[in-house]
Amino acid sequence: MSITASVLILSTDEKIVDEAKLAFDGLGENTPRFRLVKQSGHLFEALRTQPISLVLIEFTADPQELTAVVGQIRSASPGTRVAAILRPEGFPESVNESAVLIDAMRCGVCDFLRRPLSTADLSRLIQQASSDDDRDSHIQSRPLGRVVSFISNKGGVGKSTLSTNAAVAIARRGKQSVLLIDGSIQMGVAAALLDLRPSATLTDLARESDRLDPTMIRQTAAVHSSGLHLLAAPADAVEAMEIDDLLMARVITLARQTYDVVIVDTFPMFDQVVIAALDLSDRVYVVLENVVPTLLGGVKLLSVLERIGYPASRQSIILNREQRVTGSLTVDDVAEQMQRDIDHVLPFEKKVMAAANCGVPIAMATLRFSGFSRALEQLANDVAGHLDPKASRIALNEQPLNAPDPIADGSSLALSPGDLER
Repeated sequence: MSITASVLILSTDEKIVDEAKLAFDGLGENTPRFRLVKQSGHLFEALRTQPISLVLIEFTADPQELTAVVGQIRSASPGTRVAAILRPEGFPESVNESAVLIDAMRCGVCDFLRRPLSTADLSRLIQQASSDDDRDSHIQSRPLGRVVSFISNKGGVGKSTLSTNAAVAIARRGKQSVLLIDGSIQMGVAAALLDLRPSATLTDLARESDRLDPTMIRQTAAVHSSGLHLLAAPADAVEAMEIDDLLMARVITLARQTYDVVIVDTFPMFDQVVIAALDLSDRVYVVLENVVPTLLGGVKLLSVLERIGYPASRQSIILNREQRVTGSLTVDDVAEQMQRDIDHVLPFEKKVMAAANCGVPIAMATLRFSGFSRALEQLANDVAGHLDPKASRIALNEQPLNAPDPIADGSSLALSPGDLER
């Protein structure tokens, strides 16, 4: 197929024209038409008068200038892809390169090129921009998916179990495509919770980062019987070293172009990878238990979120494994300690542990009389972006139903296939 894409290059450096011509000539018959513009005003004039499939913008000394222009391009021509060209001399020492690149991806930059421009890089971008494949056209025209992250200040509070079950609950409905990214790269457990043995992980994406696009994301993801797609964590801590914040940001940015909901389970430690996930998340879910040491750590976690500029308006607090027993803190006690409302309360449920041991998410079970299942459905609604306000905080306002409890007699926690049938 002959490629006839039109490309604009926004740069004040005349030398880049020679680089682009040499690189584009390597495409042979697929060479696109391209031209250089030196002012953003000329760029927008061209966007108004002709179809442009790809814009290449060189970073200036002030990285914020690029993000401003990209935002205007997305408004003026939503179908135009934008890639950024890194300056040969790089960024000043006072500028955090990773933070700049993540910010650029957040505002819509699809990829980055280094000078001198190469035929391989430009070929990949042109193919992505000009493909008339129906699936790719659908991906480009669809609205960006919703991204949420689950975080905690310590391990063992059920964060991975909740994120996995919320993802399964949404996927089972069949109305939204869902991707779970196991961003707990040091010791991810999502694959085990789903009883999956993925043939590829995030490490494989890191090793193929030059070819990374939405299609590769879908091809790499393992598929669960619920319809959920999973990008599994690296196999071990050594492989995890290949995952950095820039890769995580690229994966999330591309994933939201092809999935309706992207859920990120994070490692319980603040590092650049976790911050990259939070920066691209529409909402973050902070998972706690009603245990004083955990709550004290939770208060510090909220303080850290505030310091890195993640607003309370985009946070939700989850109280997991809540029990009403003598000596335990009440929901009101937790809210007072956190100085925040508790958005979701998941009551303690022994079958959750049994389901995790079986590799069959509790969200696959039909436990109609379970307070946990009803609370999980509300959490899934919230994560999916359509929580019913009237039904929220259900565990706060309702007592458990007086229905028979199949495990109240102290029987074994092991679940039979009948217990977990769809």
